[in-house]
Amino acid sequence: MKAMSANSRAYSAIAIAMVSISFASIFTKWSDSPPFIIAGYRLALTCAMLLPVMVFTGGFSALRSFDRKEVLLIVLSGVALAFHFGLWITSLTLTLVATSVILVTSHPIFVAGVSHFVLKERVKKMAAVGIAVAFSGVVLISISDYSAGGGKLLGDLLAFIGGLCAGIYFLSGRVARKSIALTPYAFSVYGLSALLLLVSAAILGNTVVVTSTRELTLFLLMAIIPTIGGHTMFNYALKKLPAHIVATGVLGEPVGASILAYFLLPQEVPGLWIIVGGVLVVGGLYVVLSRGVQSKS
Repeated sequence: MKAMSANSRAYSAIAIAMVSISFASIFTKWSDSPPFIIAGYRLALTCAMLLPVMVFTGGFSALRSFDRKEVLLIVLSGVALAFHFGLWITSLTLTLVATSVILVTSHPIFVAGVSHFVLKERVKKMAAVGIAVAFSGVVLISISDYSAGGGKLLGDLLAFIGGLCAGIYFLSGRVARKSIALTPYAFSVYGLSALLLLVSAAILGNTVVVTSTRELTLFLLMAIIPTIGGHTMFNYALKKLPAHIVATGVLGEPVGASILAYFLLPQEVPGLWIIVGGVLVVGGLYVVLSRGVQSKS
C-alpha cells in the first residue's frame, strides 16, 4: 500500500511535469536573448528559488557529504543538462517548435538502448518495433526539413543531439537519486549547468548581464514553470520509478508545445509531413515505453 502510494505520487509528478515543460519552447521563442543566456538564466534563477529550501532543510550539509561516485554523477548530469539546453534552445532559432520538441524528446530510444546493452535490461520485441517506427518519423521530419534548407536541417540535428544529452541526464539522475535527496541534487545539477552555460555565453561574446524587465520576466517564468514544475518533478519521480518510465513523460511535450504554438505563435504552423513524422515518433516511443524494458532476470 505504501509503495503504491509512493508510485502514485511519482506518476502525479510526471503528469504535472508533462504540462509544465510544454511551456518551455513558447517562452524561449518569445525571448530575444541568445540561447545560452536563456538557458543559463533559467537555471540560475531556479537555483535562486531553491536556495531558501537548501538553507532550511540542511541541503548544504548534504552537498558536503557527497562521496566521489555521487560527485561524478552530479557532474555528468550537470554537463548533460547544459548540453541539452544549449543545443535544444539553439535549435529553436533554426526550426519549428513542433519539429524541435519532437526530436529533442526522442531520447527514450537512447535510454532503452542503454538499458538493453549496458544495464542488461532486455528490451522486448515490440519495443524494438517501436524504436524502428520512431526513427522512421525522425527520418521523415529530416527529409521534410531538408527541402526547406540547411538551416532547418541543422536545427533538427541540434535538437536530436540535445535529446541524446537528455537521455544521459535521465539515466545518470536515476542512479544519483537513489542516494541523493531531491533538493541537493537539483540545486547542484542546475547550478553546474547554469555556470557552464553562462561561461560559454561569455566566451561566445554574449552580454551576460541582462537588465531587460521583459527578458528577466520570461527567464523567471521558465524557472518556475518548465524547470521547477517540469524538470524538478521529473527528478522527484526518478527516485521512485525507472529512468525509462520517467522519460516517457517527456512524450507529452511535443503534443502540448505544438498545441500552445498553434495558438500563441501563429507563424509556427507545422506542415503535413512534420505532423505525420511527429505522429510516428510519438507513437513509436509510446510503444517502446508502454511495452517497457524487461527487468533483469
